[in-house]
Amino acid sequence: GDGIKDTFLNDLGHLEVPDNAYQEATTHNMEQGLKQALRIGFPVMVKASEGGGGKGIRMVSKETDFASAFYQCQAEVPGSPIFIMKLAGESRHLEVQVLADQYGNAISLFGRDCSVQRRHQKIIEEAPVSIAKPETFERMEKAAVRLARLVGYVSAGTVEYLYTPADDKFYFLELNPRLQVEHPTTEMVSGVNLPAAQLLVSMGIPLHRIREIRHLYGMDPNGTSPIDFEFSSPQAIDVQRKPQPKGHVIAVRITAENPEAGFKPSSGMMQSLNFRSSTNVWGYFSVSANGGLHEFADSQFGHIFAYGANREQARQSMVVALKEISIRGDFRTTVEYLVRLLEMPDFRSNAFTTAWLDRLISDHLTAERPDPELAVICGATCMAHNDSARLLGEFKLAMDRGQAPNKALLKTTFLVEFIYEGVRYRFIANRTGPTGWILYLNGSKVSVGVRALSDGGALVLLDGKSHACYTSAEVGATRLLINERTCLLEEEVDPTQLRSPSPGKLVRFLVDSGDHVKCGEAYAEIEVMK
Repeated sequence: GDGIKDTFLNDLGHLEVPDNAYQEATTHNMEQGLKQALRIGFPVMVKASEGGGGKGIRMVSKETDFASAFYQCQAEVPGSPIFIMKLAGESRHLEVQVLADQYGNAISLFGRDCSVQRRHQKIIEEAPVSIAKPETFERMEKAAVRLARLVGYVSAGTVEYLYTPADDKFYFLELNPRLQVEHPTTEMVSGVNLPAAQLLVSMGIPLHRIREIRHLYGMDPNGTSPIDFEFSSPQAIDVQRKPQPKGHVIAVRITAENPEAGFKPSSGMMQSLNFRSSTNVWGYFSVSANGGLHEFADSQFGHIFAYGANREQARQSMVVALKEISIRGDFRTTVEYLVRLLEMPDFRSNAFTTAWLDRLISDHLTAERPDPELAVICGATCMAHNDSARLLGEFKLAMDRGQAPNKALLKTTFLVEFIYEGVRYRFIANRTGPTGWILYLNGSKVSVGVRALSDGGALVLLDGKSHACYTSAEVGATRLLINERTCLLEEEVDPTQLRSPSPGKLVRFLVDSGDHVKCGEAYAEIEVMK
């Protein structure tokens, strides 16, 4: 695709790329792809042209990994031509929001910074762009508007770039011909309702007749006079103003993923969701209490937007909002991890790239966890309390049926074993009353109080302080939520069994039956959610 010049104007005067030029710019089999990758030089990106949302894209750093990555992209987006592109390592993902009508008018509604990504999927978005120099981003906006006009684009669209702060250069990625899910960030800084503007454009109304756009350019909202969107006339500056974004917005995507396991998607039922919008924070969720997410759905189920007069105020508002959210369900969420990311020095100073989050994941950055001593005591108490409640329930059920219950159902001493942060714990838990427990470990003991909560949790009283705790079963572990902080109490692993951490579709095995598998080596590929 280097330097395509074989273009022509169609009958409407719009620029088009002939099919043969497009076909020559893409690869259609692994051998072609490898030849181009060797010409470009590793590392490269392998990207299916019809892919998106993290599907059909792989980074390849050496020749031996190319074939596997290419076939994976082909399998994820069957029949799609594939681009081979040079990797831009230390770059930012910047976007320009364009809006065009049916009469050849196109404008930019500022931009968005979507550089915080995992697996090439956005997780934090910002508007407007603050990393690029104003004059550089203005060039990006003008290029985006020029492209929209060249191809005769109509409605809202997004022109995406990679921007390298080190040399202040930008590179075109694609024109996304739809409304992005993060469009409220643009609406909040521009005052333009994008879905409404799309409807008006589709009705044949020109941009200069849309009230919010007239207001953006300092014109009478109820007027009908034309707008010089390009400020080509010397008198334009006297009768209209140059659009400027107002304030700053940070948006985060709430997903059903486990950040401590490389953001692996998960599914299940949701027991409760507590979120309240405020003056500067707004959000929406696609799943409510007693709803659920299945393994064929997208892992994103919520989106939260925080507004501020500047970037720091928006960041602080978002941190407060995330700390006040309460989500309980069978699946893990990214809420606690997002708080950790927003409070990191790199994010505060706006000094990150598209590879930043993937690097943190590989370095095993975790969300803030409860105190280890508190975690193991509360965990042992909750597990013993749950076992006791289960036995007592069986005892009452037998009595209701007129059966003689087994006296073992009334036992008050329980053995609790688990592994936490690489340390194996073996507690003896002795129930001393309706709410009292004594835990024994390595010759020491501690007294704990437990009261069951109506929503299925337990209130643990330890050293005069109470802690709201919730447990849920996972594959080979028990997830424990203490005061809205999550930790994992693991079971001992059976080395003869290989289990998937979440349900999904088995795509293929990466090793043959009977092969030796080394520690950390991938042995199967599964497809889970998006």
